[in-house]
Amino acid sequence: MMDRALVFLARLKALFLRSSDDAAFDNEVEAHLEMLAERYQSQGMDAAEAKRAARRQFGNVTLLTQKRKEARTTMFFSNVARDLRYGVRQLVKTPVFTLVCVLTLALGVGANTAVFSVMHAVLTKMLPVHDASRVVYVHTSDLPDGAHNTGDFNTSFSYAAYREFREHSGLQEVIGYIPMSSSGKAPVRVGVLPEEAAGDMVSGNYFSGLGVGVEQGRGFVQKDEDDHAAVTVISENFWTSHYAHSPDVIGKTLLIKSHPFTIVGVAAKGFEGTEGRIPLDFWIPLQSDPEFNAWGNPAVDGTYLTLPTFWCIRLLARIPDGVTQEQALAKAQGIFQQVAYLGIAQKRAGERVPQLSFFPAKQFDGQDESFARSLKTLMAMVGLVLLIAMCNIVMLLMARNANRQREFSIRLAIGAGRKEIARQLLTESFLLVTLGGVTAWIFALGATRALGAWAQIDSNLQPDSVVLWFTLCVLMLSALVFGLAPLRAAISSGPEMALRSSATASQVTTRNVRTGNIVIVMQVAMCVVLLVGAALLMGTLRNLMNIPLGQKPEGVLVFGVRPQHIQSKEESIAFFGNLQQRLRTIPGVEAVSFAANRPGSGWSSNNGGLRVDGHKPNGVEPKEAYYRHNTVGSDYFRTMGVPVLQGRDFSDADSATAPPTVIVNETFAKKYLGTVNAVGHVLSNSKGLRPRLIVGVVKDHKYTGITEETRPMHWTVFMQEDLENQLNVEMRVQGDPMAMLPTVRRFMHEIDPDMPLLEPMAQSEVFRLSISQQIMFARLAGCFGVLAVVLISTGLYGTLSYRVNRRNAEIGVRMALGAQRRQIVWMVLRGSLLLTAVGVVIGVPAAIAASKGIESSLYGVKALDVVSYLFAIAGVTIVALAASGLPAGRAGSVDPSTALRAD
Repeated sequence: MMDRALVFLARLKALFLRSSDDAAFDNEVEAHLEMLAERYQSQGMDAAEAKRAARRQFGNVTLLTQKRKEARTTMFFSNVARDLRYGVRQLVKTPVFTLVCVLTLALGVGANTAVFSVMHAVLTKMLPVHDASRVVYVHTSDLPDGAHNTGDFNTSFSYAAYREFREHSGLQEVIGYIPMSSSGKAPVRVGVLPEEAAGDMVSGNYFSGLGVGVEQGRGFVQKDEDDHAAVTVISENFWTSHYAHSPDVIGKTLLIKSHPFTIVGVAAKGFEGTEGRIPLDFWIPLQSDPEFNAWGNPAVDGTYLTLPTFWCIRLLARIPDGVTQEQALAKAQGIFQQVAYLGIAQKRAGERVPQLSFFPAKQFDGQDESFARSLKTLMAMVGLVLLIAMCNIVMLLMARNANRQREFSIRLAIGAGRKEIARQLLTESFLLVTLGGVTAWIFALGATRALGAWAQIDSNLQPDSVVLWFTLCVLMLSALVFGLAPLRAAISSGPEMALRSSATASQVTTRNVRTGNIVIVMQVAMCVVLLVGAALLMGTLRNLMNIPLGQKPEGVLVFGVRPQHIQSKEESIAFFGNLQQRLRTIPGVEAVSFAANRPGSGWSSNNGGLRVDGHKPNGVEPKEAYYRHNTVGSDYFRTMGVPVLQGRDFSDADSATAPPTVIVNETFAKKYLGTVNAVGHVLSNSKGLRPRLIVGVVKDHKYTGITEETRPMHWTVFMQEDLENQLNVEMRVQGDPMAMLPTVRRFMHEIDPDMPLLEPMAQSEVFRLSISQQIMFARLAGCFGVLAVVLISTGLYGTLSYRVNRRNAEIGVRMALGAQRRQIVWMVLRGSLLLTAVGVVIGVPAAIAASKGIESSLYGVKALDVVSYLFAIAGVTIVALAASGLPAGRAGSVDPSTALRAD
């Protein structure tokens, strides 16, 4: 079987390749034919007949040529197979060397593959839809005056504008979609227990417009959107996890927000929606029921269908064939500027006109720049690690092959060509890289998942063909470098080396020593860059972790509650008031309160316009008085551990019928009242309406996240606000807050079996997640720094050990002539320290330049932080000493007489 395969490959190669040997062979055949023809002519034949007779006697020239080619190419593959066997024996013969090289490659290539996977998925990967190059996200620059949005103003459009835009824009398709809530999730129930699942309300052309197929059933049609049909399409993952791939899933009922939806289709495998970070579980057509208002907003003033001022729909569009994106945008621009004002007062003088823009349909729409910058910085760092790893392996290979110098010389002496030596080295290199590549791919799969968790991305991070090609290119480059780098040293000595003594041989490696020194110096320089970067980022992390929060999140459990059937403010107050009273009765619970925006989650209600006692707030124009606001429950500040500096906390007495109250923070009091003695003053909006009495001033504390700067802030109690259909329960308990979760789940299940707890977690974890990117960024940088140190230490140790072994005779002579042991030890250490010093001199300026690049990611640490630089210099110096210690000690213990006899 193997022979047949080799013959097949040989014929294939012979079909396409023709070398100079072929020409020589043809000339030789031609010469034989001419000699035969001349002989026949001398026997009386004419020229033509003599040629024919010569060809008959010589045989089938074509067949002979083909057999020769097959024999030659078959020999080539036989040689390759022999080289492979020999290479395997070489790797098995030096298991420690093989293991070190494979692990080094696995770490270097695997880390690069993992970071590249995330960077590719976030920054460049397109949506898995038909002809994605013609699909674009639609953004806008400004909202018309009078419109309000979901917080993402550049990606939000009104329903009225969407309908008109779809009809008249000239685009092939305009596709709308709305997340089910601010978290993108909604309560669903398949069996007995309720749970959260991610879903979108979408337009009828969602699947057909994007060109996404289905595994089972059908997608949506326009009638589903027009009729607001109670049907749903689920994802392939949801089908697998909840219905075990059952073909009978079509027609089954899925409860969404306690409403029955009939499953009509299963989306194509691999399509997880257009929300980027969150893989969607289901899609439903745009609904008219108030409980399905856009983003889960209360529908007390109307829904997205009835409020043209509510901009909430996200849009995708498909560019018609034969039309450029610029042409399509130019035509759509004029239409949009007309439909944008539907249901809104006409454009005012001086108002900025909303402008459309198209963005490629990448998997992640509008990824923030800071995240992209972090990924690119990580890519640069792992690139340095890979470079160090490759240098290390090259040095190890050169050191190992130097011990095989006599072997190469003997092979050259007995007739092997340099081509054969090169082929052997490349074969061994490819074997090593293959082992390292397989290990690296396995490592990369796990590391990619870890990076996805860091980025809080759950979907579409699996390495694809682009990542695979990236990895293969890196491995191929590595294989060529590893195979060709030692080649010059292997063949430079020539066959005469076989006749020289080892002592003589050692004198011809000066050039190799110089090359090795350059590689070590560059490695040390790169290590300095990585260690400085790691030190700066670790310092940033230390500073972030030590920021005072101004509250006590430890011991607080938080979870969201969204009752489905609340339709009025009175029902909301009754439900949450009763819930608070019942939760307080659970043993171990010290305090219970609510918050509309979960502290530390990054969300904020930003507002503008207020008066103090009916006047300008401390000289600021009422419309320019900006502040943040949160709606909370009674006992909120005691539950959260926030000190009340003046006045009191909210209480149950602050009911809907009591005088409206408000609590402000220190910054608010100082900025808008000029003093912290704010209790007793009255706040109202910029028109002097909705007055509220300040009943307390609390200490400044963190609200949206750990890194935010303190801003003016005030809180009101939910009983005195508009309808709240979702609140976060803040519960201070004794001991571990997560240990209370099972009890709370049972308790809530008794209240409503269809109401899941939304994102339950410890409140301290919410704050920790607000700096999760910085934490993971710093930890990865630290890991890369440590990895670089390990690589350099092993490389330096291996190189010095090899050199000491090669200098045994020289050291023996030195000691025989009177050199002391400490002098020999210092000679080796001095060489290592000298290389380290040169590397530091080169590395520090490079580190300064690199630090400027990550300056925006630092917190409380300057890019030129002296401590970080001293740490890096001390680190590489200690590593150099540690790696040199053993070889230096071994050099000092050389026995002169033994070394000289052995030589």
